[in-house]
Amino acid sequence: MKKIITLLLFIPVTLMAQTDSTVLTLQEGTIIKAALTKSINGKEVNVGEIVDFELSENIIINDQVAISKGAKITGSVTDAQRSKALGKKGKLAFSIDYLYLSNGQVIKLRSQIEKNLKGSGAAVAAGAILLSPLALIFNGKNAKYEKGEVFTAYVDKEIKL
Repeated sequence: MKKIITLLLFIPVTLMAQTDSTVLTLQEGTIIKAALTKSINGKEVNVGEIVDFELSENIIINDQVAISKGAKITGSVTDAQRSKALGKKGKLAFSIDYLYLSNGQVIKLRSQIEKNLKGSGAAVAAGAILLSPLALIFNGKNAKYEKGEVFTAYVDKEIKL
Protein backbone atom coordinates (compact mmCIF):
# COMPACT_ATOMS: atom_id res chain seq x y z
CA MET A 1 0.00 0.00 0.00
CA LYS A 2 2.84 2.40 0.83
CA LYS A 3 4.40 1.69 -2.56
CA ILE A 4 1.19 2.60 -4.36
CA ILE A 5 0.82 5.86 -2.42
CA THR A 6 4.47 6.73 -3.02
CA LEU A 7 4.05 5.93 -6.71
CA LEU A 8 0.90 8.06 -6.95
CA LEU A 9 2.66 10.98 -5.29
CA PHE A 10 5.72 10.63 -7.53
CA ILE A 11 3.83 10.58 -10.86
CA PRO A 12 2.40 14.15 -10.68
CA VAL A 13 5.80 15.55 -9.65
CA THR A 14 7.41 13.82 -12.62
CA LEU A 15 4.76 15.14 -15.02
CA MET A 16 5.12 18.69 -13.71
CA ALA A 17 8.90 18.55 -14.14
CA GLN A 18 8.50 17.37 -17.73
CA THR A 19 6.04 20.10 -18.69
CA ASP A 20 8.16 22.86 -17.10
CA SER A 21 11.19 21.83 -19.13
CA THR A 22 9.25 22.24 -22.39
CA VAL A 23 8.40 25.89 -21.69
CA LEU A 24 10.66 28.10 -23.75
CA THR A 25 11.77 31.43 -22.36
CA LEU A 26 12.81 34.33 -24.56
CA GLN A 27 15.42 36.23 -22.56
CA GLU A 28 15.56 40.02 -22.21
CA GLY A 29 18.04 41.44 -24.71
CA THR A 30 17.63 38.62 -27.25
CA ILE A 31 18.52 39.97 -30.69
CA ILE A 32 15.65 40.16 -33.16
CA LYS A 33 16.42 40.71 -36.86
CA ALA A 34 13.61 42.62 -38.57
CA ALA A 35 13.41 43.08 -42.36
CA LEU A 36 11.34 45.89 -43.92
CA THR A 37 8.39 44.59 -45.93
CA LYS A 38 8.31 47.72 -48.14
CA SER A 39 10.57 50.70 -48.82
CA ILE A 40 10.04 53.87 -46.79
CA ASN A 41 11.08 57.43 -47.60
CA GLY A 42 11.24 60.46 -45.29
CA LYS A 43 9.24 62.58 -47.74
CA GLU A 44 6.38 60.05 -47.93
CA VAL A 45 5.77 59.07 -44.28
CA ASN A 46 4.54 60.91 -41.22
CA VAL A 47 5.48 60.70 -37.55
CA GLY A 48 3.40 57.99 -35.86
CA GLU A 49 2.81 56.00 -39.03
CA ILE A 50 3.13 52.20 -38.63
CA VAL A 51 6.12 50.50 -40.29
CA ASP A 52 5.82 46.78 -41.11
CA PHE A 53 8.63 44.26 -40.81
CA GLU A 54 9.01 40.50 -40.74
CA LEU A 55 11.36 38.32 -38.74
CA SER A 56 14.32 37.69 -41.05
CA GLU A 57 15.66 34.57 -39.32
CA ASN A 58 14.33 31.88 -36.98
CA ILE A 59 14.75 32.39 -33.24
CA ILE A 60 16.16 29.21 -31.74
CA ILE A 61 15.99 28.36 -28.04
CA ASN A 62 17.34 25.05 -26.64
CA ASP A 63 17.89 23.71 -30.18
CA GLN A 64 14.21 24.32 -31.05
CA VAL A 65 12.73 26.87 -33.41
CA ALA A 66 10.85 29.04 -30.92
CA ILE A 67 9.70 31.68 -33.43
CA SER A 68 9.69 31.07 -37.17
CA LYS A 69 11.13 33.35 -39.81
CA GLY A 70 8.45 35.59 -41.34
CA ALA A 71 6.64 36.45 -38.08
CA LYS A 72 5.03 39.89 -38.17
CA ILE A 73 6.84 42.81 -36.53
CA THR A 74 5.66 46.41 -36.35
CA GLY A 75 7.23 49.72 -35.48
CA SER A 76 6.44 53.39 -35.93
CA VAL A 77 7.98 56.47 -37.53
CA THR A 78 9.49 58.75 -34.87
CA ASP A 79 10.91 61.48 -37.18
CA ALA A 80 10.41 62.23 -40.87
CA GLN A 81 11.59 65.31 -42.72
CA ARG A 82 11.82 65.75 -46.46
CA SER A 83 14.83 67.36 -48.07
CA LYS A 84 14.79 71.13 -48.46
CA ALA A 85 16.31 73.84 -50.61
CA LEU A 86 19.97 74.81 -50.23
CA GLY A 87 20.91 71.13 -50.32
CA LYS A 88 19.48 70.35 -46.88
CA LYS A 89 19.00 66.59 -46.72
CA GLY A 90 16.09 64.73 -45.14
CA LYS A 91 15.73 62.73 -41.92
CA LEU A 92 13.98 59.46 -41.17
CA ALA A 93 13.81 57.65 -37.84
CA PHE A 94 11.64 54.80 -36.58
CA SER A 95 11.37 52.34 -33.74
CA ILE A 96 10.76 48.59 -33.89
CA ASP A 97 8.14 47.93 -31.22
CA TYR A 98 6.31 44.58 -31.33
CA LEU A 99 6.78 40.98 -32.49
CA TYR A 100 3.53 39.04 -33.05
CA LEU A 101 3.46 35.26 -32.55
CA SER A 102 1.08 32.86 -34.30
CA ASN A 103 -0.54 31.98 -30.93
CA GLY A 104 -1.62 35.62 -30.44
CA GLN A 105 1.16 36.51 -28.00
CA VAL A 106 2.79 39.93 -28.47
CA ILE A 107 6.41 40.55 -27.48
CA LYS A 108 7.58 44.10 -26.71
CA LEU A 109 10.82 45.08 -28.45
CA ARG A 110 13.16 48.05 -28.14
CA SER A 111 15.23 49.83 -30.77
CA GLN A 112 15.76 53.18 -32.42
CA ILE A 113 16.84 53.51 -36.04
CA GLU A 114 17.77 56.89 -37.50
CA LYS A 115 19.08 58.11 -40.83
CA ASN A 116 20.20 61.71 -40.58
CA LEU A 117 21.88 62.63 -43.83
CA LYS A 118 24.41 65.45 -43.84
CA GLY A 119 23.41 68.41 -45.95
CA SER A 120 25.33 69.81 -48.87
CA GLY A 121 24.47 73.43 -48.14
CA ALA A 122 28.07 74.63 -48.43
CA ALA A 123 28.45 73.09 -51.89
CA VAL A 124 25.16 74.60 -53.05
CA ALA A 125 26.14 78.04 -51.68
CA ALA A 126 29.54 77.84 -53.39
CA GLY A 127 27.81 76.84 -56.62
CA ALA A 128 25.46 79.79 -56.32
CA ILE A 129 28.34 82.20 -55.86
CA LEU A 130 30.54 80.76 -58.59
CA LEU A 131 28.03 79.59 -61.14
CA SER A 132 24.51 80.85 -60.72
CA PRO A 133 21.94 81.82 -58.09
CA LEU A 134 19.82 78.99 -59.53
CA ALA A 135 21.97 76.57 -57.53
CA LEU A 136 20.14 77.77 -54.39
CA ILE A 137 16.95 75.96 -55.42
CA PHE A 138 18.52 72.48 -55.48
CA ASN A 139 17.19 70.15 -52.81
CA GLY A 140 19.25 67.63 -50.86
CA LYS A 141 18.62 63.87 -50.73
CA ASN A 142 15.66 62.34 -48.95
CA ALA A 143 16.40 59.75 -46.27
CA LYS A 144 15.06 56.32 -47.23
CA TYR A 145 15.32 52.62 -46.45
CA GLU A 146 14.78 49.90 -49.03
CA LYS A 147 12.49 46.86 -48.79
CA GLY A 148 14.36 43.90 -47.29
CA GLU A 149 16.85 45.98 -45.27
CA VAL A 150 17.46 44.24 -41.95
CA PHE A 151 17.54 46.05 -38.61
CA THR A 152 18.31 44.89 -35.09
CA ALA A 153 15.87 45.11 -32.20
CA TYR A 154 16.01 43.56 -28.73
CA VAL A 155 13.47 41.77 -26.55
CA ASP A 156 12.40 44.30 -23.91
CA LYS A 157 11.84 41.83 -21.05
CA GLU A 158 11.96 38.08 -20.43
CA ILE A 159 8.84 36.25 -21.60
CA LYS A 160 7.67 32.64 -21.59
CA LEU A 161 6.51 31.38 -24.97
